[in-house]
Amino acid sequence: MFRVMIVDDEPLVRLAMSAIIPWSDLDCEVVAEAADGHEAWERISRQQDIDLMIVDMTMPIMDALTLLSKLQEANLAVSPVSIVLSAYSDFDFVRKAFLLGAVDYIKKANLDPEHIIPVIEKAVNQLKENTISSARLNKDNRDADLKQRESWLRGLLCDKDYMYSHNLTQDDAFSQWMLQFANFQHVLISVMPDKQNPLTNMTLEGSSDNDVHVIRIIKQGMEIVKHPYELLQIQEDELALLLCFESSTSFLNLRGHVMELLDSLRNTVKNFLNVSLSIGVAESCTDWRSWHLRYSQASSLASLRFSEGPGRVYYPETVSLHDKQLPTPYDYTVMMYLMEKGDSKWQQQLYTGLNQLCDMSNVTLENSLPIYEELIWNIGSLLHAKGMNWTHVIETRRRPYEIVEQFTFREDLHQWIEKLVFRLADLLHPDKIREENPQRLVERVKRYVEKNYCNSITLGQVSEWAQVTESHLSKQFVKETGEHFIEYVTKLRINEATRLIETDMKMYEIAVKVGYENPEHFSRVFKKYRGMSPQKYRDSYARKKD
Repeated sequence: MFRVMIVDDEPLVRLAMSAIIPWSDLDCEVVAEAADGHEAWERISRQQDIDLMIVDMTMPIMDALTLLSKLQEANLAVSPVSIVLSAYSDFDFVRKAFLLGAVDYIKKANLDPEHIIPVIEKAVNQLKENTISSARLNKDNRDADLKQRESWLRGLLCDKDYMYSHNLTQDDAFSQWMLQFANFQHVLISVMPDKQNPLTNMTLEGSSDNDVHVIRIIKQGMEIVKHPYELLQIQEDELALLLCFESSTSFLNLRGHVMELLDSLRNTVKNFLNVSLSIGVAESCTDWRSWHLRYSQASSLASLRFSEGPGRVYYPETVSLHDKQLPTPYDYTVMMYLMEKGDSKWQQQLYTGLNQLCDMSNVTLENSLPIYEELIWNIGSLLHAKGMNWTHVIETRRRPYEIVEQFTFREDLHQWIEKLVFRLADLLHPDKIREENPQRLVERVKRYVEKNYCNSITLGQVSEWAQVTESHLSKQFVKETGEHFIEYVTKLRINEATRLIETDMKMYEIAVKVGYENPEHFSRVFKKYRGMSPQKYRDSYARKKD
């Protein structure tokens, strides 16, 4: 893979160039970005790892011609093939760029794959022709070094005995790598992109693509702030970020820098990908031997999203973790006894217990797992006593204990438990399950809708989730709330849209975010409920604010 650097003072241009081009199909990978020629020069001259550079002609501090001139004069061991990006029609600029080594140019007016890909392909072909065995060997060595450093970092973060089992203190290459962390304070951070559980009806699509984009956005943000850092994907839904600060930085200044950086990263990821991040920040340290302990702390803090919800940043000085096993909030055997006898009071027992669990703050799935496992054990025992097994109540061959362990949020887990227990009750006494309190049914549906209204959601989908007929749910919903289901969903969407319009988010982004794929349809619905178009509402709000 050829390593690509995009140099442009406009972040949106850099983002567009990264997103619209199928780089992997062209045997390329975008590994770096820069906002001006000086920043690009520092990166290229220091690391000499860029094969292809796409550079804007006009930029502050240092323009493309000056950068190309410095690269030509430096005679680096590895100098990138360059394509200039220009808004100018004056070919004198292009001619000068060619004289300084550029191989082609792209007009900014033609920033679409149809015009860009042939230019990239031409440059890639030249790269392949110019590649010699020694250069390839150097690249392979760099890749091997990078993989080795990633292996060291993963081991130090995830395995408390790693440095001893691999005798790292006797490894000269490891000691040389560690020198870059000397005289710094180290802050370990766990970053967890929030995704709905795959067992819920409303699942996120393209999550693997989102993971790649989250990593790229974080790297782009780190390049901007210029803090020494390491970024590593620990597992599919967790990233480790290691930040380095000068040893003289005070606690308050360090914490302020971390908060500002994380807020920026979270906002960028949310705006571009509509994905929230749950983040845990560990106490700082100065010794790499403490990394495992600190990262464990950061990961545990980020895992508090299970009880506290998505999209938050947790600091050790503001959150206390429950280290002890939590007490069982109620006796499951009473609920199971009532259910077996067909006494509808089992429902009250279930909801009382789940509500008590919801009242427990700052808990992770890990330290509350024994409570849920006890319920699973009781259900399994009752199934066995009735000559049944788990396949009668769950639609997968996976063990129920494994299913519980994969939940990210407590609310999703409780919804799954509700469905599981109601299925069990229906098996035992099919006529009794229909006696569910209508008010409780509507409350459950409202909670579900409030969480999923931003997605495509219908009365049919929700009635299937609640295990009742559409007509029954529709009648009960109107009876309990005084409004039809679709009206309730629409009001939720318009209220959220109203809040977002008072921000800088683009109108089409707001429409998609609140569940309207068609911006024109969104505008019509908004005007019906607010008496004016979304843009007029924004203008009115801006005037009142001024």
